[in-house]
Amino acid sequence: MTDSYNRKVRANSLAKFKRQHILAAARRIFDAHGTDGLNMRTIAKEAGYSLGAAYSYFHTKEEIQVELLAGILGDLTRHLRTALQHETGRENPGVRTFSAIASYFRERTEERRLLLQSLPALERKNADIPAAARKELNSRLLTLMGLLANGFHQHTPASAAQAQEETTDFVAYLLGMMMLESGSRLQLLNEDGQEMVDRYSKRMLLRVTQQE
Repeated sequence: MTDSYNRKVRANSLAKFKRQHILAAARRIFDAHGTDGLNMRTIAKEAGYSLGAAYSYFHTKEEIQVELLAGILGDLTRHLRTALQHETGRENPGVRTFSAIASYFRERTEERRLLLQSLPALERKNADIPAAARKELNSRLLTLMGLLANGFHQHTPASAAQAQEETTDFVAYLLGMMMLESGSRLQLLNEDGQEMVDRYSKRMLLRVTQQE
């Protein structure tokens, strides 16, 4: 019983290691060539595995992209929890997280590029994504959105429903802003992404404060 259990633990650990190795290889390819460079054959070659071995751990390149995005969302959530815990001058903690999410992607340009390039591809009807992988990505997204909304609700007069609505609006605003920023359109408009986010955050706070 013990030997069987130990073998199972070792097998699971090895499988986890190999999955992470493949993900790291995919990330290197993306950093060098973008999503156009991602396919199972090149990912397997970069990882040093046969194509068949790579397919043993991931069924499609879309599944790999989902895993990479889930990793970014998990890291971003930890980053925002840290931002909530640290006092920074007189800035409202509920608003601080919205500013922190923008600074996260400003400091991590490759994560921002992966997010913006992968989301449209993964939303296509023919995107081959296992249900479990999609469920995990959605779970991490909901955790992130919940953290933002809960922080805004706790530290401002916003109701829970209003905080959720404001959070959804902000994320849509942020994605649009990042798309413009990545295409150098903000520079053309003489705008700064972080300043835009800070302005939007202050207006959110003003909206819920005025409704008291």
